[in-house]
Amino acid sequence: MNWNKTTFILQIFNFLVFVWLLKRFLYKPVLNFIKQRKEVVSSMWNEAQRAKEAAEKLKADYENRLKLWEEEKKKAKEELQEELRIQRAKLIAENQKALELEKERNRVLEEKRKLDMQIEAERRALQIGAKFVAHFLSKLASEAVEKKLIELCLDRLRSLPEQTLELIQQTIEREAIHSVCIKSVYPVEEATKRKLKELLEQIAKRELSFEFVQDQKIMAGIRIIIGSWIARASIEDELEFFIQEENR
Repeated sequence: MNWNKTTFILQIFNFLVFVWLLKRFLYKPVLNFIKQRKEVVSSMWNEAQRAKEAAEKLKADYENRLKLWEEEKKKAKEELQEELRIQRAKLIAENQKALELEKERNRVLEEKRKLDMQIEAERRALQIGAKFVAHFLSKLASEAVEKKLIELCLDRLRSLPEQTLELIQQTIEREAIHSVCIKSVYPVEEATKRKLKELLEQIAKRELSFEFVQDQKIMAGIRIIIGSWIARASIEDELEFFIQEENR
């Protein structure tokens, strides 16, 4: 192969022209494209970094909020448990108090029942005793027995409670009572009459007129009638002395 200097120079020139053309029309645009691409990529990377930072911040905020929510939930749960414990203790205390009150009520009712039974037993015993004594005294009915019963009546009248005295006085005032009927089997002695008058006027707190009547049905004793009130101390009444209102 023959080497030609001119051809070699032309080839070099062509190569240089080709290089210039490449640089002029290909390399620079490519470099510019690469530069622009790098800028776009860099911008996208920066955006991605900012997005990543924002995401990490959001994640941190979410984790903080989740942590706070967990703490609030735990606190609310503890407060609820404490409130339930307090309410439970309160309910237990109230139930205990109600149970104690019910026990006390039952105890009081039981004591009242026993007391009522005792009072009723005593009353029945007194009634039975009074019937026995009345039956026994009916065989011995006499003026002397009647005097003793009148004295018993006077003693019981002197010991009447204030409440009963007030009720008697109110009845006398309401019914405008001015007279008293006193029944006995035997004639009442003058001294005993004075005692009865003084005591009854003292109870009534007013002057009264008295009617003494003999009544054989009461066998022995006395019966004092003041309006709707009757005081009894006689064998017929089985020695059961009391003062009470009666429907007349």
